[in-house]
Amino acid sequence: MAVAAAGEACFEVLDALGLCRLTRRTGDLDGAVPLRVAKACVPLLEGNAFGLQIALARPIEVQRRLGSLRAEPAGEGREALLRAHRAALPRLVSQGFLAPEGAWHRALRGGLAWACRTGLGPPRLRLWTGLLVRPDPGVWLRVAGAANRRNVLIEVSEAYLADESAFVPLVVELRLRDEAPRSLRIEGEIGCVAPVRPDVEIEACALADAPEVGRAHAEFYDARYFAVKKGEVTRKYRRLVGDKAREGDRKARAGEESAGGAGGAGGAGSTGGASAARARLVVAGPGAPEIDEVTEVTTAAGPDPVPWRGGARLASVVVRNAVPFRATFDGHTLAVTPDAPRLAEGAAAVERTFAQVYGDDFLAANRGALWYLTKYFTPHPPGEPHFFVKPWAFTRTPPGWSSLLEGVHGDGYDVMRGVVETDAFFATPAVFHVRRIGAPIEVPEGAPLLRVLPIPRNLLHAGFREARFLDG
Repeated sequence: MAVAAAGEACFEVLDALGLCRLTRRTGDLDGAVPLRVAKACVPLLEGNAFGLQIALARPIEVQRRLGSLRAEPAGEGREALLRAHRAALPRLVSQGFLAPEGAWHRALRGGLAWACRTGLGPPRLRLWTGLLVRPDPGVWLRVAGAANRRNVLIEVSEAYLADESAFVPLVVELRLRDEAPRSLRIEGEIGCVAPVRPDVEIEACALADAPEVGRAHAEFYDARYFAVKKGEVTRKYRRLVGDKAREGDRKARAGEESAGGAGGAGGAGSTGGASAARARLVVAGPGAPEIDEVTEVTTAAGPDPVPWRGGARLASVVVRNAVPFRATFDGHTLAVTPDAPRLAEGAAAVERTFAQVYGDDFLAANRGALWYLTKYFTPHPPGEPHFFVKPWAFTRTPPGWSSLLEGVHGDGYDVMRGVVETDAFFATPAVFHVRRIGAPIEVPEGAPLLRVLPIPRNLLHAGFREARFLDG
């Protein structure tokens, strides 16, 4: 397996087949992002580089037949891979990596991939990567799609591996989109695995209960910000988080501890035994996000997720669309057409909230910052198929914690993955990438846009240790 230089290892990986490797992306996707983004958009660059990509070393052909899915190795190494699979299973069992005749053993014995279905939902395919993983105590592993550079004809189900006592086969569960051909060759990056820390609590509160958050928004989007932005990249976010990091270093050297307004981190870099990290969801307008918890995890017991019985809970925020809209990209111009009455109604509600908390004088002095928030949509420059949606809520995490912004894909568009240092900057924008040309995308009110998951920054670039067979 190949992996770029990383931080401290927090999980183990055993490669039984040589089918997949874990790789680390560069933030600029090897120079593929626009120059303006490379200069300024740190959250998107961090989102590009997030986690370890699960990359196929050999292509796989997925076929849709009679309402089910199947997969076979493709290319010259097909027979060698099938032989490696047949040899690996008894070796894994004899050395204690798999329970004999257990659920995992029975599933993998049927081949590299097998179909599954929940109720009347579409068929899904569980593809074994040939890897087995074991997180360190206090760490879970999150498995999801490849996000900002991905095969758009497949969707990958989110899963959490939470068994620190045994190795668990790393499986990517995917489904083909309706527009995918009946036979699809997949290669390269098919998913992403990343360590996360459970035992995260998120408290929802009104803006009046966290007035410092609204003031921070106004201070960031001040008159100078808009004056500079008219002609050049401001790089203000980069400076803000850099200053915050230096301040944290100074406090650490002085032996100080700061919990900020979000509550103590319980040791942002610690795992197991620490108190729960506490974040705040600060609501400033209609369409309040929801707080969600992971209730099922994958373990060494078998491929099917089981209810989590441990004490730790992993909470996240689900951001939904507050204003129904259509958006059309013609190759040059991206035109967003919102439901005007709903947008006006929501904007007025946000203004009332800010007026009640800070007063009319504050609104008059910070009209640009409030307008930037209430207009909800922000376009990118001509030629780019991107625009922002800015939720009318903020997320504040403890010192040393960022938030993963995991976008939700829709018909004709992606919402991109990002990472925001939400201990210093509290907005969690949904960045749309419109993939359809000419015909509009439509996003109804209530459609999910983002999952916001707090993560300690020391895990963002964490690596792994390579485990080996006992006879290897």
